[in-house]
Amino acid sequence: MMEPLSVVTDVMTILRHWDEEHQAQTYDPVPALTRLAEIIEAETENYMKMDPDPFDERHPSRADPDCALGHILKVLFRKDSFMNKLVNDYLRDNYWSRAGNINKDSRKLNIAACRLMLDIMPGLETSAVFLVPEMESMILRLFSWAEKSIQPLQSYATGLLASAMEVQDIAANFREQNARLVPLMLQELHKLQVSSAEERQQAALAARPFAHLGHNNREIVDMEAKNGITVASRTRKRVSSHHKENGGFWERSPPLLSPPPLESLADSTEARLNASSPPRGIKRLFKENDEVLANAESWKKQEVASDSCVMSPPPPAPLSLTFTRLGPAMCGTQNCNSTPTMGSGGGSVALNECSNSSWAEMESYVIGNIQIYPPTLATRQMLILRYLTPMGEYQEFLSHVFEHNALELILKYTDLRESKDSRLAFEALKYLAALLCHKKFSIEFINMKGLQTLLKVPRPSVAATGVSICLYYLAYCEDAMERVCQLSHHIIADLVKYTLWLLECSHDSGRCHATMFFGLSFQFRAILAEFDAQDGLRKLYNVISTLPILSVEDDATLNDDEECAARQIVRHVCVALKRYLEAHLCIKAENLRRTQFRETGGQLEPGLPPAKVKSSPEEVQEQVQQLLDLMPFRSHWEPVDQLIRLGGVTLLLQIIAFAYEWNYSGRAETVRSALDVLAICSVMPRVQLLLCDRVDLPDEAMTVGMNIILGAAEGEIVADADVQRAALAVIINCVCAPIHRIGGTVGRFSVIGSAKKKTNNFRSSEELIGKMWESVRSNNGIMVLLQLMMVKTPITDADSIRALSCHALAGLARSETVRQIISKLPLFTNGQLQMLMRDPILQDKRQEHVSFQKSALELMERVSGKTKPSGNELEISLANMHRANVVAQTRIQFNDRQLLQLIQQHLVSRGLLETASALTREGGLPGAPIKQGPSSNFPPFSYRSNLTPPAIPRPRLSSFSPGASVSHHHHHRSIATVQNSSVISAASQLPAAAASAARSNVNPTTSQPQQSVTGVPPIRFNLTNPRKVQGLSSGGNCSSRSLQKQISCEQGCIISSSPLLKNTSTVTTGCIPGIGESHVTLDSIITEYLTNQHALCKNPMVPCPQFNLFEPHKCPDPKAKNSAPTNYAMRIARRSLALAGNDASRLDRKLVYSRFCPVRTFRLSEDDGFFTCCEFLPCDQFLMMGTYQGEVKMFNLHTGSEEATYQCHDSYVYHLQASRDRSLLLTSSTWRRPLSALWSINKFFEMKFALEEEEYVEFSKLNQDRIIGTKGEIATIYDVATGKKIMALTPQISNQYTKNRATYSPTDELVLSDGVLWDVGSGKEIHKLDKLNQTLSGVFHPNGLEVVSNTEVWDLRTFHLLRTVPALDQCQVLFSRARNVMYTVSLEQETEEDTAFESSFKTLDAYDYSSIATIDVKKNIYDLSCNKFDTQIAVVENQGMFDSVQESSVRLYDVGRRRDDEDEGEEDEDDEDMDGSEDGTASPTASEDEQHEDNAAGGNANAGGDNANENGNNGDDNNIADSNNEDDGDDIVMSDSDDDDDDDNDEDAAIISLSDSADTDELEDMLFA
Repeated sequence: MMEPLSVVTDVMTILRHWDEEHQAQTYDPVPALTRLAEIIEAETENYMKMDPDPFDERHPSRADPDCALGHILKVLFRKDSFMNKLVNDYLRDNYWSRAGNINKDSRKLNIAACRLMLDIMPGLETSAVFLVPEMESMILRLFSWAEKSIQPLQSYATGLLASAMEVQDIAANFREQNARLVPLMLQELHKLQVSSAEERQQAALAARPFAHLGHNNREIVDMEAKNGITVASRTRKRVSSHHKENGGFWERSPPLLSPPPLESLADSTEARLNASSPPRGIKRLFKENDEVLANAESWKKQEVASDSCVMSPPPPAPLSLTFTRLGPAMCGTQNCNSTPTMGSGGGSVALNECSNSSWAEMESYVIGNIQIYPPTLATRQMLILRYLTPMGEYQEFLSHVFEHNALELILKYTDLRESKDSRLAFEALKYLAALLCHKKFSIEFINMKGLQTLLKVPRPSVAATGVSICLYYLAYCEDAMERVCQLSHHIIADLVKYTLWLLECSHDSGRCHATMFFGLSFQFRAILAEFDAQDGLRKLYNVISTLPILSVEDDATLNDDEECAARQIVRHVCVALKRYLEAHLCIKAENLRRTQFRETGGQLEPGLPPAKVKSSPEEVQEQVQQLLDLMPFRSHWEPVDQLIRLGGVTLLLQIIAFAYEWNYSGRAETVRSALDVLAICSVMPRVQLLLCDRVDLPDEAMTVGMNIILGAAEGEIVADADVQRAALAVIINCVCAPIHRIGGTVGRFSVIGSAKKKTNNFRSSEELIGKMWESVRSNNGIMVLLQLMMVKTPITDADSIRALSCHALAGLARSETVRQIISKLPLFTNGQLQMLMRDPILQDKRQEHVSFQKSALELMERVSGKTKPSGNELEISLANMHRANVVAQTRIQFNDRQLLQLIQQHLVSRGLLETASALTREGGLPGAPIKQGPSSNFPPFSYRSNLTPPAIPRPRLSSFSPGASVSHHHHHRSIATVQNSSVISAASQLPAAAASAARSNVNPTTSQPQQSVTGVPPIRFNLTNPRKVQGLSSGGNCSSRSLQKQISCEQGCIISSSPLLKNTSTVTTGCIPGIGESHVTLDSIITEYLTNQHALCKNPMVPCPQFNLFEPHKCPDPKAKNSAPTNYAMRIARRSLALAGNDASRLDRKLVYSRFCPVRTFRLSEDDGFFTCCEFLPCDQFLMMGTYQGEVKMFNLHTGSEEATYQCHDSYVYHLQASRDRSLLLTSSTWRRPLSALWSINKFFEMKFALEEEEYVEFSKLNQDRIIGTKGEIATIYDVATGKKIMALTPQISNQYTKNRATYSPTDELVLSDGVLWDVGSGKEIHKLDKLNQTLSGVFHPNGLEVVSNTEVWDLRTFHLLRTVPALDQCQVLFSRARNVMYTVSLEQETEEDTAFESSFKTLDAYDYSSIATIDVKKNIYDLSCNKFDTQIAVVENQGMFDSVQESSVRLYDVGRRRDDEDEGEEDEDDEDMDGSEDGTASPTASEDEQHEDNAAGGNANAGGDNANENGNNGDDNNIADSNNEDDGDDIVMSDSDDDDDDDNDEDAAIISLSDSADTDELEDMLFA
């Protein structure tokens, strides 16, 4: 480090002297600039000896932190005054005249300044240095110098212009100057190339003047080789001193016949100018250029590691032109074995491995050099080529390229036999790459045998890395590549061989360019076949298999630049693998198709296979499906088999998982390409098994491949729609594959035993598909797919994601276990699937929506167990025949005035206001304001979309195609012809209650006046019989068009498909007068509409009252003879006679647990805290409360006073639990250890032991001699007496619930933690419940037979999903002590700003999970506790957000008591004690709370059923639902059902409530009756 430090010290000394002297007018800065340039050039030479990546444009200090060049540039750039002076003043051609010295020429200063600028360019930001318009005059000056000036100023100016023109805006501003300079530079290149050739020829003759005498050609070559080496060896000593002085390598020609031997490796602009792609152009006229440049820019300004490893030795060179490199400069990055190169002295040199050639002799062929001062002919040519490179991509300069024969120039430069300078060849190859953007030039390049010339470039060398970018750009022109594929086979073999060498042994940029070349050229059969023949897949895999960023040991220490470079390599390899397998997939699918065609007796057209195999994403998916259908189950596919042998499948899964932590622009493309590769490979059974196996990742105990795929589908790894679609494609290929594949049922037998481990541990395709179903299900695939079906963002991709997820779920539903679970989910029980099928999320995505509808119908078919209808089946059963008979006998009656009202409303909607007024007047209709437009004069219907759909009119499909019309099963009163088009038109516009079935499939339900529309009921599809489709529209809206046959007069005709009318005319032109005889009347339409409503009743009745056109019809459900009366007094009276009824206890519970009376309020004495949780002590005398400060307070229930305060934790206490013997108390807090603790609360309150890491703790249920703690997904059991750890329960596959809380079963035999059931005795897993929510693991039902996990109820005996209870969504469940009632409190919801809580709690019947009441306390509820007698509950109520609680209290409620049952006089006594607080509970007396609650209730919802029924608007909301899956989500009040007056409301509620049945058969009846 001493030498770099001394050099840096010299630079600092020069800058210090400059700082002291430059203010003087006579100061000449040339010596200082020259000295700085010499130091930088010398260090640049040393830096280039390390063979950095020529396309690495980073600052030298980033590429190599220890290099002196980087430190020098840092020191120089810190001196702002010097840099400003250098750029703004020293480059002026009138510097001395401005300084007052008119006689002094400024050109020396300009030369020194340009030289230094050129040297420091690798560390400068070009766009900042040449900022336009500030630096416009300087750039024009550079153009002038480059066009006509003395040397070396002309060359330096050209080099600076090369850097400036890389900026697109600068090039655009100087288009005219460039148009004039480009042809001049090309002409200059021709002159300089001729001069260089003459110089080399003279040098050769001077070295051996008599070599041509007395020898044949072979001897001349040998003698030249021998003497050339000798001369070079002798001349080395003569120039050694000069070499040291100038810091460069000498040239191997005699000094008298060549320019001064001062060339060095000080390529000070290389790191900035040697880009992997041409700079951005002003305007591209060829479309292919944009794609080339967009991809090539990925290496622009990119962090690329400067070192690489050699994977395998290069092939032997042709013509025995080999040498052994002795110098150390290349050994770190290039192959040190024999490689081809050229000798010195103008002829070819045969050097074997025993050659004594020195590195100095080989250096120009491998690295090359550039001498800045004085510039040699080679240097001048390099600077010109650097300028031409950014100009090469512009279409407007292409004519100059052809006119001045630039291709011939470039090919001569690339022939190192002639040029003998690898650096010059590299610059020419960069220019060639820029020109290859143009299709015309690319084709000309192939025709001129340019490819053969490229393949002769020796390797390893800098020029070989330049070849890589040329091949990459060439691959972008498909026309040129087609011509390449027509060349001789040996040329294609050499091309693939050369590129594979680049893939293994080149710089990082060369590897990337070679990888991208293959990615673009795999579509050509010739390249693909040769790639496979040369073991290309292994070499491509090796590029990423050893990268440190993919190491699972996690011991790699890489800087940011190295990590970024490695990620880019991974990206390009993944893309190449994708295209490689897509090409093989296309070939394999075509072969299978041809084989099948021949086997079926077809005749194929003779012809050669296409030279290019390229498929769109849709075609790829079709080809994958072909392979799944046609490829034998146990067949082999070599590309995939080889990838499996290499470990590629596992590595791709690791890449997908690692990408979660990567953060760069190409992450999505990397993951998507890896998933696309897996999607193609997943047609092979071995790959599907690998997806079920464990994948090693850092810090992961166990991760299954399918879990990674599901994470990508969920958007967890990359939030990108393309990635999600690619992951879903993998899942679809695994779960939707045919169950019975060709050859999948044939067993494999071996005559002799084999000790080799069998990798295929499956016997048939049925076993494999079953294993895939189980793998997806066990990794929570059902939940992921259900969530994706509900996705609505991004809106442009939501439809396609929904279609793919539904397709996967339909395939997964072939599993009986999955089918049973899905049948109980709201997707079917609440009709969500039909709702999703109605319309696409984005109207432009109708094609994707049709695909979704097909998959949804297939899913419904499999879940229901019914097949698709063919159109003429009749569902005949005794029950259906009886129902049809009852409907046929029913006399349909309706109110004529209501019909007139509907007609009047239709007239108003059509703008016929005078006619409507006349109808209102003559018909005596009730007055209503007539409005222009489609508004209605009756209240809109309310829909309960969160409940099970009622059995009311609903549309049904009789065809599998979602877009097809639906045939009708007409009632015998139906008539198929039309008499009066105006009548039909009026009927077709029936508003919300009675709209024509042709216009809508929306089902209205009962509503009270002034109630808003809250939802839309689901569409129902009949997959078994083609019955007539009827429906109602909401408020005149026509929301369904393609799912229902139209019966209104539209476009002049009606097409009838009624089975009863098939013998009559099928097309009736009733709208055209004089054709046909019509019998359709308005009365018949309304009658048919009401008849179809009645036909859909579950229990139709013959004697029906008059139908209401404004409300959907439903016959009342029958009641059992021994059912209990709804009136409480009658139940009590019957109970004494033992005639109370079977459901009397249920009705009693509904009565009791719908009434809550606040009796006392507890508050904190200080204002800076708030209550967080509470717990009754078993003695029923005290109430324990946790606070935000970590305290536990004890309050007396009878006096309301605070008895004691204990500091238990340092943070928020969120859980308390007391033991049944009142001796122990468990506490849990959020942070700071101990997180949980066990306290003794007998005589003294003291800690018994701490549970440092447990986030949540609770006692065992039966004996309470154990404590179970939860930390993440791990549950730990402790002994209460000793505090010792008994066992830890860690699941094999974690569900990762965010609020997992381990709990015991009522018998203490089982433990539920993270969705996994454990046997406590053995500590083994019993079963993993399917994860259908992200938050709650679940609790045991007190009956010991069920587990309640969020909304799902699981049967512990069969592990089947029994039902879903929407009311329990995201709710914490607390069972009453009697175990027959459930209290639910919503969990806190994390928002962007704060944590939000709900202000109401619910009570549900624990027997059938029916909703009892929803009680709104108007404050945020943090916790709820119940005493041991079920007579009181305590609720923690806080006002305000979590971080800004304004008021905190714990309120005590009596259960089963109403406020208005209290003595009003007692309320008046304590009225004066009210302190005006918001909730009116200043004192702990019951009367005060009751009084204020009554006052505050005012016009709001009331607690009593009588008060609620007085408010007509809330009549529906106050009903107590009896259905199993019902959630009165709108019930924000306490209600009861003990009044006889509620019978009518109960009937109404039954119409809009869900079915009481939770069985599959009844679900099918409801969906497909």
